[in-house]
Amino acid sequence: MSNTFDRIFAELVPNEGKCDTVAGEMIRSAGRLQYDFYNNGMGNNTSGALKFLREKSAIDKELFECVLPYTTGRLYEGKYENDFFHVAIDRIVEMTTKMVTFNPQLMVMENAEDMFDYSDEDLDETCQECSGYGYDDYEDEDCYMCGGTGIT
Repeated sequence: MSNTFDRIFAELVPNEGKCDTVAGEMIRSAGRLQYDFYNNGMGNNTSGALKFLREKSAIDKELFECVLPYTTGRLYEGKYENDFFHVAIDRIVEMTTKMVTFNPQLMVMENAEDMFDYSDEDLDETCQECSGYGYDDYEDEDCYMCGGTGIT
């Protein structure tokens, strides 16, 4: 599946900016999630990419809910060795590739949206206990870095 994803990405995703086709923007979104996971530990805001894929029904609710807490700056601290989150990211790429492949009309359907239009705000609240950006609004406002509750 990776070869198909790479081929479609090369064909439909420009060097910068939104894609001309819906399929291109979907592939661009999946690629952004995959790149940020493998290269930045999910340290960047990828919420728009994930929400765009969910809006287009490329991914299911389970994958969406698994990845969502890591899309606004919460770092992934797993082992990258086929744990659940690692598999979820790879599954997003696979599901998106299959959707585009099995729905070729998406390859020519004009795209008017940018995945970044779906983005949430970055995490910007700091923890008084560890001074880190560890606020997680998906888990009762505790700092995921130290477990403290001193969010400002």
